Amino acid sequence: MEVTQSYARPSSASMSPEGLRLDVSAELSRPKVALNAMVRDSLAYARLMLALYAVVSGDHRVKPKDHAAYQEWVQQRYLEEMSVEMAGRMRALPGLTEKRETLKTRLTDLRKLSYPLEKQLNSADFMASRAKYYKWLWDNDKDAWMILDPVVSVHPDCVVFEVFSIDESSYGRVTVPMDKLDVFGATVFGTTNVDYSRALADEIRRVRDYRPAFIQIAGEGVTVATGAGEHMEKKIDLPPTWVRGFLQVQSAAAFSGVDVTLSAATVAEVLAALRSRREDKGPRSLRFVLAPGEKPKIVIEPWNIEVLESEQVFSGDYSGDIRIWGRRRLFVLESLMPHAEKVQARLLGTGMPSYWTVFLKDHRFDLGLSGWTQNDWSRAARFDLLASTGSVSDGDIAQAAQTLETRLKLTPEELAASTDMSREAATTALQKLTREGRAMYDLAGGVYRWRQLLPFPAPEEDESDQRLNLARRLVATGGVKWLKAGEEDEEETFGVPEQGEQTTRYRAQVRGGEEKRERKFHVVLDLDADGRARFVQCNCSWHRREKLRKGPCAHILAATVLASQQSVGAGAAATESGGSGGGAALRPDRFKGQNFVFTGALTLFTREQAEALVAQGGGKASGSVSRTTTYLVAGDKAGSKLTKARDLGVPVLTEQQFQAMLEDRAQ
Repeated sequence: MEVTQSYARPSSASMSPEGLRLDVSAELSRPKVALNAMVRDSLAYARLMLALYAVVSGDHRVKPKDHAAYQEWVQQRYLEEMSVEMAGRMRALPGLTEKRETLKTRLTDLRKLSYPLEKQLNSADFMASRAKYYKWLWDNDKDAWMILDPVVSVHPDCVVFEVFSIDESSYGRVTVPMDKLDVFGATVFGTTNVDYSRALADEIRRVRDYRPAFIQIAGEGVTVATGAGEHMEKKIDLPPTWVRGFLQVQSAAAFSGVDVTLSAATVAEVLAALRSRREDKGPRSLRFVLAPGEKPKIVIEPWNIEVLESEQVFSGDYSGDIRIWGRRRLFVLESLMPHAEKVQARLLGTGMPSYWTVFLKDHRFDLGLSGWTQNDWSRAARFDLLASTGSVSDGDIAQAAQTLETRLKLTPEELAASTDMSREAATTALQKLTREGRAMYDLAGGVYRWRQLLPFPAPEEDESDQRLNLARRLVATGGVKWLKAGEEDEEETFGVPEQGEQTTRYRAQVRGGEEKRERKFHVVLDLDADGRARFVQCNCSWHRREKLRKGPCAHILAATVLASQQSVGAGAAATESGGSGGGAALRPDRFKGQNFVFTGALTLFTREQAEALVAQGGGKASGSVSRTTTYLVAGDKAGSKLTKARDLGVPVLTEQQFQAMLEDRAQ
């Protein structure tokens, strides 16, 4: 979908005796955002902003070769060998050429007539009218509204610029700390959109140490103006997957990874080797060879060029090789290496996303790369479903949104302390806001920031996701069973979780398909105290082959969806791994000797889930009420079973009372 944004005027870049002033106006339909400041260490800031432009204009998808020159050569050979008849036709060519020139002249006249109309289209009156139109769209047809431009967010502690590449496989961010800004006048915090064109990049190239940069964000339009004249910004057309890409890149940032520190010289050497060569066969990867206490080694394949880190020692616990693809996207860092001291990389695994961070004079540049160029951030990954597995109400989400919008940045602990939510519920609520495009997760500070991509909550997910739809059907038909301690098949357990993480291990048995006769697979989820998945495994062939490179398999998604719908149920099946984790597990004898019957329309659990929880607690679930029934759990529209239970004097529980019994699992 193509949407043009409304700007009252273009942003301007102008030279003054004090320095280069970048006057960037906010998009008209947005809440007002204002900042007027001089950037300290402006040259470092300018270099990072130019790297950001390299990201937003980058497209590393494979393009078909241009055979136009070859076809022209073939045509020339053909003309040389053509028949006498064809030669006669060629003699008529000058007349046709003259006719073409006549049409060109007419076309020039038409362009002169159209120029005043084009000028009117670029006028302030027309832009104001267009702004009214998009406001009407927002009020009457939200599906037709989509914010497409790169994003700038003004916060009390920093200013953040965020972009996506054209191919949507690279995410770039520049963070300018507030202590690097000399602010003039009042600042209005918030988020707006900026179109980052070549003209604006050309102006930023004029920044020098003796010619500082000024940032001015106001409540009207976007331009670039120099002493040579004014230039209107061009629109960057981004597809609807843009919002989902923002979500996935930040959800993946919450995952555990292998942190590697490299000297700038090492990264520069790798990029120089790639720049001087062109591979014609695979593998086209960078292979990181890591061992605790040793200097990392990077092998550039397929030439097997080894680049040994000269300064930094790997301090992690991981030992082995990690491969990343789409390595030419790292060229955006090339211009920064002569001015940087080191590069911090977080590798999520072979073929998985990676994050790269460079500091220049405390200005920060972050680059997030998907697993490979063709696998963009929004296509197959579902890191958002693994980033939080708790369940919260709409009221909790609204409370979290109000608190975060007021304070602008929060940790889950801070949100839990200022509300009546648990830490896990606070994380889930914040992640929900991220999923809706109203917040961002800042990997650098481990905090959530208020950053509203759209004037309304974004569409949450793609209904065409077949794996997610299958996962939901498996949950709805009782295809997921939480396993008790010792119940899992130890031969099916494989993989090693991240060491040192304080996590709680959850094990589930998941049907391979919707039929009850389908093979059952074992899923392992390690969740931290915030409800984030730190380690996931499944013994199905998809996960063994792909790991998380193309997103989690349907069985992992099914266990995650169930944990999200019913976090208490997940906790009931927990067995601790590597620390105290998220809470005490349901004792196997919690319901020993008790017989439960469930009736009516249940809303917190499916019938199969509720019966499985009773079985995990050592109790029994029956389909009919008798004198041996200990409790009847009644949902809405309960019928004859409720009447019989009352006649027999069987205690009747609501779903909430049954849930309270589960939450009282430690008794």
